[in-house]
Amino acid sequence: MNDKIIPVYILTGFLGSGKTTLLNRILEDAQANGLKPAVLMNEVGDVNVEGQLNETDIPMSEMLGGCICCSIRGDLGMELVRLTQEYQPDVIWIESTGIAQPLEIMDGVTEASLYAKLELKNIITLVDGRHLLDKLRIGSGKTFKLMKEQIRAANILILNKIDLVREEDLNELIAALQDWNPLALIIQTTKSELDPSLLYVSNDNSRTLQLIRENNNNHKHTEECTQDHDHNHNCNHDHNHANDHVHDGRNAPSLHDHVNVVTYYFKGKVDSVAFEAFLKQLPDEIYRAKGIVAFHDTASQFLFQYAYREIDFLRITPQKTVNDVAVFIGEGFSQSELITKLEQLDIVK
Repeated sequence: MNDKIIPVYILTGFLGSGKTTLLNRILEDAQANGLKPAVLMNEVGDVNVEGQLNETDIPMSEMLGGCICCSIRGDLGMELVRLTQEYQPDVIWIESTGIAQPLEIMDGVTEASLYAKLELKNIITLVDGRHLLDKLRIGSGKTFKLMKEQIRAANILILNKIDLVREEDLNELIAALQDWNPLALIIQTTKSELDPSLLYVSNDNSRTLQLIRENNNNHKHTEECTQDHDHNHNCNHDHNHANDHVHDGRNAPSLHDHVNVVTYYFKGKVDSVAFEAFLKQLPDEIYRAKGIVAFHDTASQFLFQYAYREIDFLRITPQKTVNDVAVFIGEGFSQSELITKLEQLDIVK
């Protein structure tokens, strides 16, 4: 069995924000760095125009005719498993349709991790600066609500098309993003131009912030302003989280203890009593957990579900090999503490 864990990244943002342009940059960068990427691309319509124009040898799965967070969400897991088994990529990028809700996509990815060794890393949301500014002026509507949901779910925000807004409007946009998602990194861009390595998060938090400052300085809006303004407001907010992780380039865990997912693959069987006690003691910040686990005192595997402090175990007899894995979804919890407790349970006897 291949034990390589494949990182998954979600690229989201409202219609017209620049996702496809950015994805092309990401894929070119990945190949230039010797990585083998795969793409799962979703369109609400029945034809993926950009996909038809893609002539590269990058494995791509197209999910058409619906939104992966609702009408065809059940297919997401199967497509991810297929991409993994058929191509064994080094990284998978999901480009969602502009009307998708990221939290639902997160749930779909975690379902797939039960059957393939996948781990959700970062959620990157592109924000069309000009479009969001127009919606801010109105302050209501379904589009505005969806844009806020996409922004709140991300741990990396890309404020794009800053060349189309004035200096004072840019500051207003940054303030709004920080208000809705104070823990996210904000990168300012024009035409989705950035160093793709920023999206994987470096192994040094301070270095990551410095790189983003440099990127933002390179994209300062100067057409209407000759004074030397500081555009680094987005890097000055609090990054002192309970757990600042150590990162390793493109195969790194998510940076923030915000809305996040921890995927843990068990090395062997665990104690059933200790595991149930562990679930009962999960912090309130973890609101969803699920997975497949094997116990020392039984030959069966069990599917477990945890939601709102309710726990359910179901004995299963899978017809094919499935992973012993646990997935935890929440916000504001310490990922390192959770992993430490899992490792204490996961002592092979």
